[in-house]
Amino acid sequence: MANVPYAIEVDGLWKRFRKGGGESFLWEALAHRIRGMLGRGGKVNDTFWALQDVSLQVHSGEAVGIIGPNGAGKSTLLKVLSRILRPDRGQVRVHGRLSGLIEVGAGFHGDLTGRENIFINGAILGMTRQEVRRKFNAIVEFAGIGDFLDMPVKRYSSGMYVRLGFSVAAHMDPDVLLVDEVLSVGDVSFKAKCMDAMRGFLRRGTSILYVSHNLSSVKRFCDRALLLDHGHVRCVGSPDETIAEYSRLVDELEQAHPTGIENSHIGGRSRQRGPANITAVRILDEHNRPTHTFTSGQKLRLEIDYAIDPGLAGRWEPNFAISMHLFGAALFYQFESRRDGLRVDPRATAGTVAVELPSLSLGEGVYQIGVALADEKGLPEYDWHDRAYRIRVAGDGTTDGPVHEQRVWEVVSAEEPARLPSQHAVLAGVSAGHGL
Repeated sequence: MANVPYAIEVDGLWKRFRKGGGESFLWEALAHRIRGMLGRGGKVNDTFWALQDVSLQVHSGEAVGIIGPNGAGKSTLLKVLSRILRPDRGQVRVHGRLSGLIEVGAGFHGDLTGRENIFINGAILGMTRQEVRRKFNAIVEFAGIGDFLDMPVKRYSSGMYVRLGFSVAAHMDPDVLLVDEVLSVGDVSFKAKCMDAMRGFLRRGTSILYVSHNLSSVKRFCDRALLLDHGHVRCVGSPDETIAEYSRLVDELEQAHPTGIENSHIGGRSRQRGPANITAVRILDEHNRPTHTFTSGQKLRLEIDYAIDPGLAGRWEPNFAISMHLFGAALFYQFESRRDGLRVDPRATAGTVAVELPSLSLGEGVYQIGVALADEKGLPEYDWHDRAYRIRVAGDGTTDGPVHEQRVWEVVSAEEPARLPSQHAVLAGVSAGHGL
């Protein structure tokens, strides 16, 4: 890719879908024509724009994260770049050899074995048969499916699909690599192996577009990040800047939908009112003042109001669970009132419980808090506010990363190095005839 300023160029990209089925593929266009002939064609407003005027340039050897809420257009962008979908407006240019892992098992034939699918998938990605043969053993070893190589892939787990698909894509030695959220399916050790492989690509000059809801991995891995919102580019900048803007976007979404956003990774209340409910949650500082901003090591107090139907009171003991999530990532930690030794009067029909974290052990970042009300065994969950509350934690200047632990340092021992002869003594030795 000599003399090419960018590996990826996206200029004014628009992509439209029909709510009743698109026309990006031949069969979809044919189905739409048939529906029109039968008088069941879509209305004029039966379309939506998944991408609207998206522009992006990616340098060689640069990793760019693509983030945003569900339905923002992230996967659509990657599919247009990989030529699975065609753009409706704008231009897309990819310079060099393109490889990608867009969907689990994309390009695999379920009735064929893993061995056969390696050759088929390699050919789809542009590798010659001789090239696949040369890299075959490395592909199998990286994927870790040697014992299942001659089994039809329709019997593979989703994790095995991902391992095989990523391994084939990785051994293509691409100039541009597209990676979607499918890596979240793999186990922890394979994810680490994939991230190591992608860092190796970057060192060799490969450009990577990385779609993920795991914002901590975007922050660690990517040079820049792009935030999509309803198909629009809302922000392009450093990972820290873009993730901060994403947090503001989620604030706006939650203010527009105060009861939470259902079925979304950004959280929200996920239970309807029932016989037992959480009626209010207050997040307080060390002076019992409401706040959503803390510093690592500061005290946090959480107060929970609850109400229980009189018909249910006395039949079970309320148990409260608190979960902490690093914004955009998986569960950080969770604890329960029952396990911590709190006993709540089962006869009470309403009340308030509180928990204090005397020294907040969270490092700098944005965190989501979930609150659940269940019985003493944790089931059923009568009410669950899943990641419905958010706090921002500022670092104290001494800790990097999402964990803040109090530390005590001490010097156990310190030995002085052996005293070397001074320059004066060396010169004295020379003048005594022991030198030149």
